[in-house]
Amino acid sequence: MRILQVTPRYFPNFGGVEIVVKRISEILVERGLSVTVYSTDLSSKTREKQNINGVLVKRFKPLVGDPLYLPPPSFVRAIKREEADIVHVHNAHTLLPTFVALLKRRRQRMVLQPHYHKFGQTRIRNLLLGLYKYSLDKLVFPRTEFVIANSPYEMRIIHEDFPKCENVVLIREGISLMELKSVKWSPERPIRVLYIGVLRRYKNVEKLLEAFAYLVKMEEETFRLVIIGDGPEHERLVSLAHEIGIEGYIEWKCKLSRKQLLAEYARAGVFVSLSQLESFSRVIHDAIVIGVPTVVKNSGATADMVREGLVEGVDSFSPSAVADGILKAARKTPPKTGETQRTFLSWEEYLDKVLEIYQRTL
Repeated sequence: MRILQVTPRYFPNFGGVEIVVKRISEILVERGLSVTVYSTDLSSKTREKQNINGVLVKRFKPLVGDPLYLPPPSFVRAIKREEADIVHVHNAHTLLPTFVALLKRRRQRMVLQPHYHKFGQTRIRNLLLGLYKYSLDKLVFPRTEFVIANSPYEMRIIHEDFPKCENVVLIREGISLMELKSVKWSPERPIRVLYIGVLRRYKNVEKLLEAFAYLVKMEEETFRLVIIGDGPEHERLVSLAHEIGIEGYIEWKCKLSRKQLLAEYARAGVFVSLSQLESFSRVIHDAIVIGVPTVVKNSGATADMVREGLVEGVDSFSPSAVADGILKAARKTPPKTGETQRTFLSWEEYLDKVLEIYQRTL
C-alpha cells in the first residue's frame, strides 16, 4: 500500500497537525509501507526534497502562504503523477483539500482529516472559512471515502455544518502514553502556573495574564507563571505583563526539547489553556495523563473534558473567574486517567485504527 500525506506544513515546522502527520507517516514506514509527504512550506530554511526517518518529503513553495497555502503549478503536476493508493489530506482550513479532491486519480482513495474548528483563528481566516465550507460541501466531501474526526466535538460540528457528510468516523488522536505515564508529577512551591503553546491571539494568553495579575493581588498563595512558546503575540504579551505589574512573576521560555517540556509539566502545579479553537489539544491531553490539574474554557472540545471531570472549566474570561478556576484546580487532586471513562490511545493503537480506515477504502 502506497500512502500520500498532504499537509500545509511538515517537520521541522511544529504544531498539532504537524505532529500528527509526522507520527502517522513514520509509524506507517516502520510497518513496511511506502509513505510520501507533500507540504506547501518550501522556504530558505527547508529543502525541496528529503528523506526524514524513511519518509520521502516533497515541499512546494505556495503561491500564497498562510492562511490559504495556495499550491503552485509544480504541485499540480506532481500530484497528477503520484501513484499512491491512499491520499490522506490534512487541514480543512486551507485550500489543499479542494486541490487534492479535484486532482487525484479516480482509482485513488481519499481520506480527509479536517482538524476542523468551526471558526477561523483570525478575522481573515473566518472570512475565508465561508469559501472553504462551500468547497468542502460541494467538491471535497463527495470525493472523500472517509473523514476522520479527532474528538466527539469535531464530529458534532462537522455534522452540524455539513449535514450531508455521512462518512465521518471518530478516531481520537494518539498520544505518547508510555512516555507521559513515566513522568513523575512533583509540583514545586511557589505554585507554577504553566502555559504551553503558540503565542497567537486566539489562544487567549492575555486572559491568563490578567487572571494571574488578579491572583497576585489576592495574595492567597504565592505563584509563578511559566509561558512556553513563541509567536506573533510575544511582544504584545510581554508589554501587557509589564503594564499590569506581573513581569517579575513570569518565566518566558521557547524552543525547549521534549525532555525539557516534560520536566516543566512535572514541576507545574496547574496547567492552563483558554483557547476555544481546538478540536483535540495535545498539550491538554499531555497534562491530564501526567496528572497536572488543568484549567480550560468550558466551551468547544474542552467542554467535553469538563463534563468528564478531567479538567476544571471556567465559563468566563473575567480575571476573577479564571483566577478562581486556577485556585480550585491547585487545591484538588486530579483524577487518574485509569479512573475515567475516556479512552486514551497510544500512537500504535491510533495507527491501527487509521490503517483500518485505509483498508476499508480499498
